[in-house]
Amino acid sequence: MQRFFLLMLCGVCLASAALPACAQPGGFGFTQTDGRVVVDTGAELVFSVDTRNGDLVSMRYRGNELQTLEAKGTQIASGLGAAHVETKTVGDVIVITAQAGDLTHYYLAHRDRNAIYMATYAPTLLPVGELRFVARFNVSKLPKAAQGTDSNVGQAIEGKDVFLLADGRTSSKFYSARPMIDDALHGVSGPGVAVYMLMGNRELSAGGPFFKDIATQKTATTHEMYNYMFSNHTQTEAYRGGLHGVYGLLFTDAGPPSSALTDLRFVNNSLGLRGYVDSAARGSVSAHLSGVAPGLPALIGLSNASAQYWARADARGDAQLTGVRAGQYRTTLYQNELEVARGSVDVKTGSLAHTELNAQPTAGRMNWQIGVPDGTPTGFLNANQLTSAHPSDARMAAWKPLTYTVGSSAISEFPAAQWRDVNSPTRIDFMLGANEVHDYRLRLYVSLAQAGGRPRVTANHTWEAPVAAASNQPESRGITRGTYRGNNTLFEINVPRTALHAGQNSLEIDVASGKTGSGFLSPGFVYDSVQWVSP
Repeated sequence: MQRFFLLMLCGVCLASAALPACAQPGGFGFTQTDGRVVVDTGAELVFSVDTRNGDLVSMRYRGNELQTLEAKGTQIASGLGAAHVETKTVGDVIVITAQAGDLTHYYLAHRDRNAIYMATYAPTLLPVGELRFVARFNVSKLPKAAQGTDSNVGQAIEGKDVFLLADGRTSSKFYSARPMIDDALHGVSGPGVAVYMLMGNRELSAGGPFFKDIATQKTATTHEMYNYMFSNHTQTEAYRGGLHGVYGLLFTDAGPPSSALTDLRFVNNSLGLRGYVDSAARGSVSAHLSGVAPGLPALIGLSNASAQYWARADARGDAQLTGVRAGQYRTTLYQNELEVARGSVDVKTGSLAHTELNAQPTAGRMNWQIGVPDGTPTGFLNANQLTSAHPSDARMAAWKPLTYTVGSSAISEFPAAQWRDVNSPTRIDFMLGANEVHDYRLRLYVSLAQAGGRPRVTANHTWEAPVAAASNQPESRGITRGTYRGNNTLFEINVPRTALHAGQNSLEIDVASGKTGSGFLSPGFVYDSVQWVSP
């Protein structure tokens, strides 16, 4: 009877040209019913895809079902609703294709690997304005996240995505994020099991090397894990259409995935992925970077409307980028996270291009500075918690107007961020000798601004600088979502000698804006550094 059942099952598989393989117990292959494709990877992973909508509806690792108990599936976007689903085998790879409109989502199973690889062909942005893949796991089996509390079981205090816990801590799915350059993998785990999101090729993502987005979110029943390919979460670039990936879910016995699981060299043209660009259509770039301030890392970024890449330089200032799509790119030299030089490079198929970027020192003589211009608020008050907690979190020092005295105050006394309604003004006191009273330039480096916030500066309560125009920034929350990055902006303010005098002087920095908002959502900005310069 058992042999007869298996023969009938395989007969169903062979009846369709789209189903050239049939799963055997404990063997590599797939079976298909009216509602599901069930894939056995030949290792210890069996997963199922709903053939009506392309959702991933079951993930059994070592016989342990990890899919959430709630009705939502593991899916691209928030589900395709309806999709045309086909399955085929190409050598050692099973390819499941789910198509809805101009979007095609792929699931790939490689023989003898505990992994579900994926790619998403999306030439246009979905009407919801974002592109993501979300895996939904049973929280009781995978309760731990690699980073952040990312729990939404407290009291909502901002929108529906920032929460206050009973002990005064705050949490949000946004606080699970890490910069793209540091987020090759993130995962959730439990006793004896872990699942990692392999982020894969980020060339079609947007925002550059330091952009970050949600990694995980935990509810009372589900632990969600994400690959955000595009969102409007403090986004600084336009959407890039095409094939996003390959990325994947990697299953382990709680330890990090092996190099075999993260190896994507099996992906090639034979799999038939729409928009796939193989190595033969790519080139490489070597770069030499110089002029970055001592002690700060140097990084090169490449970007155009179709792709983006980045690489850190070694101690000699040399960097290498491989697998770059052919085309002309804008090159950017970063001093840590601050753009300090730009150029261009033309990448040709099968060739190595070379580029050099040199940061030039800014004009003028530095008299004093607070912080280091590197695109971050590092060292400032609450800066170490700004990416992992809401500004109202009980673990943060109080935000309030303060006076910073040059020469005696610690850098940790200067605020990482300033809001019009919360901690304005920030006052800076400094001394000038009788022979030091002349024209100066105040440089204010800002890494992010919200609601049109920009500095309004007065000197000695008598002179007020013209207010600059608002900087170009993302039109979304940022600081409260755990990021200090938008578009780095330098505000330069010329302070005439007539506004100054010998002895103690003071500068007051307020927040100017024509926009509304209250509390931590009022107009504001994040400080990178402040410099007082003789022209």
